[in-house]
Amino acid sequence: MKILLVCNNRNLIEETINYYQEKGKKINENSILFRLHNIEILETGAGGFRVSQRITETITKDRFNLTLKLSESYGLRENIEVGEVLNVIRDFPATDGELLENDFTDLYDQQLFNIEEPPHQLGGLVNKTNSYMNIFLPYKKVFGITASISSKNEMLRKIRINKYKPHIETADGLYFSYPCLLKRISFYHLAAVTENLVTGKKNAPLATTELNTQLIDIIQKL
Repeated sequence: MKILLVCNNRNLIEETINYYQEKGKKINENSILFRLHNIEILETGAGGFRVSQRITETITKDRFNLTLKLSESYGLRENIEVGEVLNVIRDFPATDGELLENDFTDLYDQQLFNIEEPPHQLGGLVNKTNSYMNIFLPYKKVFGITASISSKNEMLRKIRINKYKPHIETADGLYFSYPCLLKRISFYHLAAVTENLVTGKKNAPLATTELNTQLIDIIQKL
């Protein structure tokens, strides 16, 4: 089985990488053989354009049984706990568009994006992957927004929460999922909550620890 682990910075999943390099066989810095699994690590770097380029290049030239994106995220609802690892099944582009004084018109509002056109499905950019559902079922399914300018800005946060009703925000989730949806590959996007922007609670180390704990367990069960 070929598994692709995607992250902005490998430091985020360093604990997982070290664990499987020790338990399995290190082929090179970005490739590990564990049992019958070939685990590849793709470090995309920051910036949506880089993420999109790297993931598109990788999934075009090679085929993976499972592609898994690991992210940090901000919670945008009170009931989202810091440290939670969540399954992002739908994403909205919350930065591309026009920001007015107290409103934001996105690509859909401007009719530059059409929910009837591929890779949209079920009325949006929705991940319908159901492979290995017994493993991923315990993870809460959430809606996310992708924003290159974070919602730590109070005005942006209010606009986005009112407009999209999201659970969380990532910096580049949609830049990963859009190419995957377009190419119709099986993927999951797991995001660990480092900070809740509604409650003000934060704990990045806890989020990283939980993400690695869950990731190690997922690979064990595959």
